[in-house]
Amino acid sequence: MPFKQLVSKVTLDAIDELLRYAKAIPGDKLTWRPAEHARSALEILQECAVLPAALAAWLQERPQSPPSMEQYAPYWAQAESLTTLDACEQALRENTQKLLHVVESLSEAELTQTAVAPWGRTYTLAEGCLIHHWNLTYHLGQIAYIQLLYGDIEFH
Repeated sequence: MPFKQLVSKVTLDAIDELLRYAKAIPGDKLTWRPAEHARSALEILQECAVLPAALAAWLQERPQSPPSMEQYAPYWAQAESLTTLDACEQALRENTQKLLHVVESLSEAELTQTAVAPWGRTYTLAEGCLIHHWNLTYHLGQIAYIQLLYGDIEFH
């Protein structure tokens, strides 16, 4: 399978998996925090929903030094406006399509170029294309653990 198709497939599969778990959370548990400094499932979903839009911009800009976190403020503002699971799902799917459109537009030569993430790490654009997938699977584990902590032991 060609790289760009693989990125699309594994990313969309990860979204379906994340949402399957998220939709199993009772409404009164979506904002529950298992500890004082922990995030709720809704807060995790908010991040997952806006990250692909920020990544699309990052892939297009290709900064060579860590970009300012302030330039990502509009994405975090959008995240805070997503107050329901349905709103998170809609934004997640729409923003992922934006990201996948950018991924599809990259040439093979561009995939070998590098960009520096806000946290200071340098990635090839090919690696950058997979950051959203990685983030989705990472947060799937967090959501599954939150479910376990409030007593849900089902495999969703």
